[in-house]
Amino acid sequence: MFITPELIIQFGLIAFRMGGLILTAPLFNRRDLMMMSKVSLIFWVSFLLLFIVPSPRHSFDDGLSLLLATLTEFLIGAMMGFVCDFLLTSMEFAGNLMDSQGGLSVAATLDPTSGRSMALLSLVLKNTATMMFLCLDGHHFVLSALLQSYQLIPVASHVNIAKGSYYIVTLGTHLFSMALLISAPILLVIFLVDLGFGLMNKVAQQINVFQLGSQIKPLVAIIIFLASVPSLSVTISQLMETTAQHVSQTLYLLSR
Repeated sequence: MFITPELIIQFGLIAFRMGGLILTAPLFNRRDLMMMSKVSLIFWVSFLLLFIVPSPRHSFDDGLSLLLATLTEFLIGAMMGFVCDFLLTSMEFAGNLMDSQGGLSVAATLDPTSGRSMALLSLVLKNTATMMFLCLDGHHFVLSALLQSYQLIPVASHVNIAKGSYYIVTLGTHLFSMALLISAPILLVIFLVDLGFGLMNKVAQQINVFQLGSQIKPLVAIIIFLASVPSLSVTISQLMETTAQHVSQTLYLLSR
């Protein structure tokens, strides 16, 4: 195997798409994962794909066309990883809804994986979704989606960024709806608790319902959350299937 300038360019384009995916994909974008391990993964996976991915269909006459092709490859990988990350994002957003309604937002702690402060239930949901993502071979799904992307979108081919970006924006509504469905049990029970405290305040105004609610609502939220834990595996499995469909649709729109 002779190393030619065309081969080096092809390797670089593959590595940039892989880099965009690693930057945004779940589990791979963790801050506690060493940067050298990410660089090594990008290098060796790109090297293996070099023997599978076909060469670019056209040559690069100037540096501007090569720069545009590099940015396009990086955007393709970043958009794929961003769609895959909807799984953990929806779970984290559901946890934020639970924490804000259950009065657990004050118990925030630093999440080393993202570098942000997160409350109790959102951190538990995120870690649970991450473990389920590993148990369901989600990391293999991300790498297989990268390989399949070269079948729909070859290296240095023209892509429709506008359609793909618009589709990703529309997925925001799906993210909010899934987060609302996951947090619905706690939201409903906390609403009933607040309604009961409101009626109690009308009947016995000498009772400090605000202080009483700050003590009861977190306990009720944790009990309802523990009761809904067995159904999380089914929910996360359905989310992974939906995520796979969204990734396929995004690649299809990019290739149009």
